[in-house]
Amino acid sequence: MGIQEQYRSEAAALLSSGEVKLVIGFGEGSTADRRRPLFARTPEEAQKFVLDAACIANLSTYLVTEGLLSDGKKVAVFLKPDGIRSVNILISEAQLKPDQVVILGYAIDKAEITALEGRNISDFSLGEEIRSHTPPPHILQEAERIEEMNPAERFEFWKAHFSKCIKCYACRQVCPMCYCRRCIVDVNQPQWVSTSSHTLGNFEWNIVRAFHLAGRCAACGACDRACPVNIPLRLVNYRMGKEVIDAFDYCAGENSSQKPVLASFKQDDPETFIL
Repeated sequence: MGIQEQYRSEAAALLSSGEVKLVIGFGEGSTADRRRPLFARTPEEAQKFVLDAACIANLSTYLVTEGLLSDGKKVAVFLKPDGIRSVNILISEAQLKPDQVVILGYAIDKAEITALEGRNISDFSLGEEIRSHTPPPHILQEAERIEEMNPAERFEFWKAHFSKCIKCYACRQVCPMCYCRRCIVDVNQPQWVSTSSHTLGNFEWNIVRAFHLAGRCAACGACDRACPVNIPLRLVNYRMGKEVIDAFDYCAGENSSQKPVLASFKQDDPETFIL
């Protein structure tokens, strides 16, 4: 039995037994190479699940949908390692209860799909996996190129990219870490961040969001894929994550018992920022 058939059968069994009320997975997309989220509530609907190398979206973002888990019932979800990291972060930030999520884990390596053992978040140990995690080669190469720039060149690089921003907030909507019921950019009394798509407003939005994701990004790349104007948002988040690793030896999503790195402190935290 292939992994697709295995997970279809398991999803159907979870729904038949009443262990979960919903299974979030993938179904056929609008084209042959695309997959879209599929929400199965019956065993029959579970037979429509698809699992292949095109299933790259981080489905953990649906777990923080308002009211989804308020009834205390369980939800099962198809997740890659980056999605499991996201769940760990959400649990550590008190947005999810670990016993409400059943994980149908899988990994993609060169188009090969493998099942991940374990169904509870505590079953997954991501320490070595996340610490050895590197972004795709093109992201790493670009990050190294930017590191070699002087500050003025680096500013012009990001100014050119951020100038393309149309303030559609697709990056916010697709990110599991953007779970606030009302985002700061939607507040206009007082207005903290300009809503206009101009140089200052674009810098404000993109830099504020990058800081909000520092030490929290699961490196799933969803923001990159969602951006309609191709701003390299994953590159920003990778750089911020590298700073947190270097300064605090902290890898976001390593486990669910982590305390948020920028919302806690240790007596031996470095204080190099104090002049």
